[in-house]
Amino acid sequence: MRVTFSGALTSHSLARADKAMRTHLGLPPGPIIFDLKELALLDTSGALFINLAQEKLRAKGMVVRLENVSAHHERLLHQSVLPHAERVTGGVRRVFPWRLALFGRTVLEAGEQLVGLTAFLGRLLVSLGFVIRHPSRMRWTSLVFHMEQVGLRAVPIVALLTFLIGLVVAYMGAQQLSMFGADIFAVNLLEVTVLREMGVLITAIVVAGRSSSSFAAQIGAMMANQEVDALRSMGLDPMLLLVTPRVLALIITLPMLVFIADITALFGGAVAIRLTIDMSFTAFLTQLGKVAKMNNFLVGMIKTPFFALAIGLIGCFQGFRATGSAESVGFLTTVSVVQSIFAVILLNALFAMFFSSIGM
Repeated sequence: MRVTFSGALTSHSLARADKAMRTHLGLPPGPIIFDLKELALLDTSGALFINLAQEKLRAKGMVVRLENVSAHHERLLHQSVLPHAERVTGGVRRVFPWRLALFGRTVLEAGEQLVGLTAFLGRLLVSLGFVIRHPSRMRWTSLVFHMEQVGLRAVPIVALLTFLIGLVVAYMGAQQLSMFGADIFAVNLLEVTVLREMGVLITAIVVAGRSSSSFAAQIGAMMANQEVDALRSMGLDPMLLLVTPRVLALIITLPMLVFIADITALFGGAVAIRLTIDMSFTAFLTQLGKVAKMNNFLVGMIKTPFFALAIGLIGCFQGFRATGSAESVGFLTTVSVVQSIFAVILLNALFAMFFSSIGM
């Protein structure tokens, strides 16, 4: 039996087409051919109707095929295929293929983001090189504004957190070392822990939570409102206007925040040691001057520009990935914080292995 579709098969004509199919089709003994040669207009409703008709007839054991399908109609029919529900065999759901597909999709998405982030880094380096050659093209007002936002306004929370971290590290160290009569070495423990690792790490994590989310939300909102497209239409470079001042502000202010964090953490440790082993602040400073190593301070400070670059890069990159919905802006803001903190911890581990290998 040959079923010929002609004219328009759209949502307005589905009722008549369905009635004609039910009336004349029946169950013929041979194969059924759907001829689309004379079909002039087809929409998604009509394509879904044809796919459902084929599926129902094949479920009854009939052989159904399409003929004279144009390329446009073929694409529409392919896109309108209903996804099949997960099959259940023997009462056991096939979870493993679905999990495997999910894992593969996650790996592919991570790879695409890594490639995109690398390309974004390249564009940022080109923009920074352009600013170095042409300082007059730099938005100095924007740079100072973002230095205040990511640097000055972060001082209270960074100082409070590192003060408490230094307090806890010194208290626990002095308490444990006092059992061996070595409580004086609590100053050594505090110096190494704060200057080399905890000061820069805690500060970078706090800045990642504040600044990376802020960058992603600000640029994401501009993407959703098509403000970035407006900048491009005016011949302006969003990388130069939006990304460069933010990343430079982080690179400049993070070392200052780390220095403040080191001072407040050492002060917190001095308070804890004063309360634990009754060491005066003068004695603490004397002992700290004896055991402090410039290497530990330099190791902490060398890492800060790389942490700042990673935080700013990820925040701005995720902001540019936002679409026109508020949901995507919120989701990518969360992603930027998670990825920034992960990048900071990963870089810190790599630096620890590198400095250990060179004996620094």
